[in-house]
Amino acid sequence: MNFLTKVKLGNITNLSDARYAAASGIEYLGFCFDTSNQNYIAPIKAKEIIDWITGCEIVVEFGDQTIEEIQTISELLNADLIELNNQILPDELIQFNKPIIKKIDINNFDSDGLKKEMESFKNQIELFHLFSSEKGNTDEKKLTNLFNQYKIIFGFELNPETIISTINLFKPYAINVYGKDEEKTGYKDFDEMNRLLELISTER
Repeated sequence: MNFLTKVKLGNITNLSDARYAAASGIEYLGFCFDTSNQNYIAPIKAKEIIDWITGCEIVVEFGDQTIEEIQTISELLNADLIELNNQILPDELIQFNKPIIKKIDINNFDSDGLKKEMESFKNQIELFHLFSSEKGNTDEKKLTNLFNQYKIIFGFELNPETIISTINLFKPYAINVYGKDEEKTGYKDFDEMNRLLELISTER
């Protein structure tokens, strides 16, 4: 299936989500290795899931892990991209031999500060992933120009009622959606995700 924009499914913790994403044509599969995150997955379990999947880009998602730990897990999983939500500086990113996604909480910056932050990283990263830790905070005036300047993953809240208008307004490089726990092993209800993907399909 082809979509109006690329799609990243993050926080994958089970094979059901990964298989669904691969079969649906989702571009990026993200696995969270931030031990403080409720969606943390052990690297060995992630590897077992990834070994079943083909045709997707594997994204390893990190918080405050050390550079050495990030490198070790990335190499173990043969990841395609590394997503960082931490204080690693731009000149330190050259230590990684994989494309970088820089995740940024817009609530940590005013408009000028956010622009400066992105400007300082733009030569070292592949994509920005912008999100808000405050539910419902999508400052259109602050963000629209940035989406025009950079390749950005839209990591803010999405719903079926507004997803088309959101994509038309921001024209993101990709949108980020999240996996959920299985209701029981091997069983999940994908009705909500199906609805979202059908809305942004170019094959409707």
